[in-house]
Amino acid sequence: MDAVGAATWIVQVVLEKLVGDGIDAAWAAAASGSDADPSSDVRRLRSRLQSLHLVLSAAQERVPRARGEALLSSLRRLRSLAGDADNLLDEMLYYQIHRQLHPDQASDSCSSISAVQSAISKIRGATAKRARLGDNDTTGRIKEILEQMCEAGNDVREAIKLEKLDAFVDLGCHDAYVHPRGQTTSFITELKVFGRDTVKKRIVAMLTSKEACDVHLSVLPIVGNGGIGKTTLAQLVYNDAVVQDHFSKRIWISVSIHFDEVRLTREMLECLSDGVSKHDEIINLNKLQEILEQSVKSKRLLLVLDDMWEDNDKSRWEKLLAPLRCSLLKGSVILVTTRNHSVVKMIATMDPIHLDGLEDDDFWLLFKSCVFGDEKYEGHWNLQIIGQNIAKRLKGYPLAAKSVGALLKRSLDGGQWMEILQSDEWKLQQGPDDIIPALKVSYIHLPFHLQRCFSYCALFPKGHSFDALELVRIWISQGLVSSKNLRMEETGHQYLNDLVDRGFFQRSVYYSMHDLMHDLALIVSSDECLVIDSFGSTNTTLFPTIQHLSINVRYAYKWNADDRRFYPNDTFQRKLAYIGDSVQTRNLSTLMLFGKYDAAFSETFSHVFKDVHHLRVLRLPTLTYNIDFLLRNFSKLIHLRYLELISSGPTEPFPEVICQLYHLQVLDVEFWVHLSALPGCMNNLVNLRHFVARGELHAMIAGVGRLKFLQELKVFRVGKTTDFEIGQLNGLRELGGSLEIYNLENVGSKDESQSAGLKDKTYLQDLLLSWSSNRCVVRCITEADVLEGLHPHSRLKRLHITWYGGISSPTWLCSNLSFICLESISLENCTKWEILPPLGQFPFLRKLYLIQLPASREVPTVSCNYWTGSEKQVLFPCLEELVVRDCPELMAFPLSQCSSKNECFCSFGYLREVTIYNCPRLMNLPPFGQVKSLSTISIEGVGSFPYIRLFMKALFIKGCIAPRTLDDILLLTECSLSILEKLTIESCLDLAYLSCESFKKLVSLESLVIVDCTRLSLPLYSYSQYEVMFCFPSLLKKLVIRACGITGKMLTRVLSQLHFMVCLTITKCPNITSIAVGGLITGTASSSTSDCHKQTTDGLLQIPSDTSHRLQYLCIEDFSDLILCKEIFHEFISLTTLRITGCPQLMVTMTIEKERSKHNLSLLPPSLKDLMVSHMHDKLCPFMLSNLALLSNLEISKSPELTSLDLHSCKSLKTLIIDKCVRLSVLEGLQSLANLKHLRIFECPSLSKPWEPSANGESQGLDFPLHLEKLEIDNTSFFKTCICKKLPFLQHVVFFMANNVRAFTEEQEKALGHLTSLQVLDFCYCPDLQSLPNELYCFQSLKKLSIKACPGLQSLPEKGLPASLQELYVSNCSVELKEQCRKIKNVRCLFRVSLL
Repeated sequence: MDAVGAATWIVQVVLEKLVGDGIDAAWAAAASGSDADPSSDVRRLRSRLQSLHLVLSAAQERVPRARGEALLSSLRRLRSLAGDADNLLDEMLYYQIHRQLHPDQASDSCSSISAVQSAISKIRGATAKRARLGDNDTTGRIKEILEQMCEAGNDVREAIKLEKLDAFVDLGCHDAYVHPRGQTTSFITELKVFGRDTVKKRIVAMLTSKEACDVHLSVLPIVGNGGIGKTTLAQLVYNDAVVQDHFSKRIWISVSIHFDEVRLTREMLECLSDGVSKHDEIINLNKLQEILEQSVKSKRLLLVLDDMWEDNDKSRWEKLLAPLRCSLLKGSVILVTTRNHSVVKMIATMDPIHLDGLEDDDFWLLFKSCVFGDEKYEGHWNLQIIGQNIAKRLKGYPLAAKSVGALLKRSLDGGQWMEILQSDEWKLQQGPDDIIPALKVSYIHLPFHLQRCFSYCALFPKGHSFDALELVRIWISQGLVSSKNLRMEETGHQYLNDLVDRGFFQRSVYYSMHDLMHDLALIVSSDECLVIDSFGSTNTTLFPTIQHLSINVRYAYKWNADDRRFYPNDTFQRKLAYIGDSVQTRNLSTLMLFGKYDAAFSETFSHVFKDVHHLRVLRLPTLTYNIDFLLRNFSKLIHLRYLELISSGPTEPFPEVICQLYHLQVLDVEFWVHLSALPGCMNNLVNLRHFVARGELHAMIAGVGRLKFLQELKVFRVGKTTDFEIGQLNGLRELGGSLEIYNLENVGSKDESQSAGLKDKTYLQDLLLSWSSNRCVVRCITEADVLEGLHPHSRLKRLHITWYGGISSPTWLCSNLSFICLESISLENCTKWEILPPLGQFPFLRKLYLIQLPASREVPTVSCNYWTGSEKQVLFPCLEELVVRDCPELMAFPLSQCSSKNECFCSFGYLREVTIYNCPRLMNLPPFGQVKSLSTISIEGVGSFPYIRLFMKALFIKGCIAPRTLDDILLLTECSLSILEKLTIESCLDLAYLSCESFKKLVSLESLVIVDCTRLSLPLYSYSQYEVMFCFPSLLKKLVIRACGITGKMLTRVLSQLHFMVCLTITKCPNITSIAVGGLITGTASSSTSDCHKQTTDGLLQIPSDTSHRLQYLCIEDFSDLILCKEIFHEFISLTTLRITGCPQLMVTMTIEKERSKHNLSLLPPSLKDLMVSHMHDKLCPFMLSNLALLSNLEISKSPELTSLDLHSCKSLKTLIIDKCVRLSVLEGLQSLANLKHLRIFECPSLSKPWEPSANGESQGLDFPLHLEKLEIDNTSFFKTCICKKLPFLQHVVFFMANNVRAFTEEQEKALGHLTSLQVLDFCYCPDLQSLPNELYCFQSLKKLSIKACPGLQSLPEKGLPASLQELYVSNCSVELKEQCRKIKNVRCLFRVSLL
């Protein structure tokens, strides 16, 4: 780290204390017995320290990297003295705060002073001789240290002169840190470039695109960290043949750190000139640019500026480009490579190329090429395994591959490679082609304040997700953030964003640091920061200047795979103790722990850090022990600024001693789960800026008004005592974020509510004002006055008012001049609020919630056109979400009675979501259908409107209360109709027809579902004088008609127009009586066709031939009298899923048709994969299942006449479900089902008999193994040895819905033991089951056991459960069983609410 910068910073910290508030009083109190003028002492010291700071600041500018030992020694001494002075001043200020908080103690005799000085002396570790210093000695010691600091400053001056660095800088001789690399050229030095073909092609396409050719000059940046391969990629693009043909002139310039317009212009001219340059002696930029303008005129130019750093002054960039913009042909491009995102923001005109590391496969080829000299090398397999582990840690950086490759190729020895892997030796390589030096260049050129912030982040574990608020607060606590005009938090966020722009951090939801950047942070901070983790990557050199320490406790334990437990890592404990002896722990400023720990670690930790005194930042997770046990002198950590305590289990109460840490700025107990109370003296923390905790803990701070610097108070509950009166909020002007004020019924007047000073809280963004819902009396007038006095600041963004008892609105909410920034308003549970404010007036309102306002009748109309500058009346110009719920008296909403063509209004321009619920008197709604941005609508219980739900291009309409045409309903979603993909209409009992005028707008509709619309009998026709026009959506793919009055004839006409439909479902439509495929039925070849003629013409559904050829899914359900007019199903040549259930007559006529047919073709198409049928007959079964070679899933249900099932042809069957086939006794062809994995048999009592053994013990029906993996049954008769032996692959058994089964017989338990692959066993809904198999413990492969709704089970088997069991799930069983399961160890137990 920059030694000059570090010294400058610590001197500035001391100086800020000397000029800060309170120092004069503290100094006077400490020097109360002296004759000297305290104020003159302070002024003199300030003056001398300011002079020293100026010297150091000048030295920092002129000596960017101090290297001479004399200078370094002086700077180290200066830093040490400044640190001592900082601590002493801190102590002086601490005790001044103590005197202010406890004036009674200060007025006592000098005993208080002696005690204070004694404490200071002990903290500093003074000898017994100085244990009772007087006040004068305290100030004298500070003055002595400050004098020595000034002497050290003189030494710094002399050291600078001795090194003659002034002349060194003046001569313009810059060291290696200023010039990080030599000039680059356009010539590719790599023999082969890996993994960049795709991005190269993308860049070439962008350079030659129409968009680039339409403008005179475009700028395309390539941004990425050092060593990622930006220059190489630019060289590939520069030399590409397409690029060479496209541009008439190409120029390559290496920019580097110093952006000099004269030099860059001259270099451009040199590249454009033929022969010797004639411009070396021209120093006038204007003259150079005039020549350049003439040189590039009428040329299409590609200019590559490699390695650009300049991001501070955009005018210099514009000045460089000025002559190029004037003369170049269209299509000229500047390609810039840079490390800094800030450069990209300044110069980019095209989307930048963000270059990341190579993909794993490409990087491995590059890595092998660097190490073995051959990307295809396959030898030394042991080295390749180690090399792959090393390569993974390099994160795809090409320069890292070269750096590590050069190190590894020195010796092809596995032992040395393992040492390199474990020790990270490659990170210490300092050659020009090594990765860390390349990244270090970026670090060196950071401003010093960013260097300190970045290097401090080395303390966090690799891969840590940084929360911006947390990180900035820690920086502030360490004094790393300095700000004059802005809040320090705002400045800290600027620091963090600057580090993102410069590539040191990455930003998504959280901030993160690349692993190599973390390695860099560890290296550059090694003299101040120490990380204790696995010790593999920890620096072996322990500097005496270490001030910041973090411990990753995860490495303190080792995992034992045998008993699946963690055990202490003795090596870690010993090394922790060693580091405790080697590092001066009393001088530590930071101590952070990451991970969980136990009592043994806590004891070691307590011993190692028993002497810490000067901590500023302390983080303790897993706080299961008393804090004094972890840190024995915790009460003396008076310098502490940041304290984070994490605990997930029961702990001791909140330590009251924390309230004596007067310098504390951040107290974070957000993840102290069981913390439920705070001490009464929390308001002693007068410097507290952030109390990070749950809202209910904020509400417990008594006398919070004393915390003047507090920036967020989540919850404040108004009480009747002084400590909780609303006036406590008056002095908290720094409050920001959100503030929730409850129990406002305890405020008695407008004057009292004004004492909260809400109008002065300019940082406040969210405000909730709430009265108690169960207060005894609602005082309308008083509550209106109180709300009037709670006038927030005009920049408030979100306002929530709940349980307000007044009738009228506050005046400050009725003026469009009050809240120009308001984005969200929520008015909730305000039972008497009759006159709402004119909510349409707020120009930036995005969210509006009106919930449970039973007395409100209308929302007044007041425009905000004053803000928008519109001549129209503008309402809700930015509103995105509108929620109106439970407002029974609401009759009018702005624009709800306006014509949709009224041009005087402009409203809801950005509305996306609308929810209106339970507003029965609201008969008209605003014309939401005109809003193009609307994507979600939910309307229920509103006037005579049905339930309407529009979401994700899907519209659902259910239940008209009164007759309405579909046009009235669709008008609310008019602008969404063209993109609507799914429409569902359900239970609209009065809907008689579907209007063509509305449906012709549904140009994108793919799915139409109409359910329970009994009067719906007409299709989509538009009746005119001359013709009937059909207008069904032509792109429809899915049609579902269920319980509707549509006739077969009508549906036939509909289907004839749907040329893309692939899914058809018809269910329970009584006016459809028969079904056929193709043209009209004319013959009398069968009795079934004769029956068709007996049906009315309107009842016949004729599926067009092209539709039958296209359908992939067909479902016909619940037609008790539907008949088949002719054999049809084999014509569905594309059908993959067929479901025919609840259609007994259809199955009868299908049988008759097949018996009378003259051919033996299969009844069903061979394309079927899923078949579900009911009411199957023995006669029909052979025709239905033959030739179904692709059938994967078969379900047969409710077929009482079925006695046998032949499955020989279903060779692809994977799932077989047989349900309620009471006479079924034969399953033929099981031996053909090699792919059958899942079998379910329910209420088929006759099916197990054929599988039972004969008198001689042999199985009659199952003499071959099945490949079943899951079996679901309701009958214990399947648990036979002869059956279970044939199920060697069975992994999952479900025994369900078994009545009258109390226990398993000995034979059945023995049979279950043959299921050697069984892993999951479920017992479900067995009301009579009283015991599980006693031999369950023998099931050695069982991993999961589930017991659901078996109330008769009182206990587990006496012999216990198998050792292999990992999970036990118990749901709706007896309390006794549940309690027994809780006692089981080494098994994950899950429970649901029990029935008993």
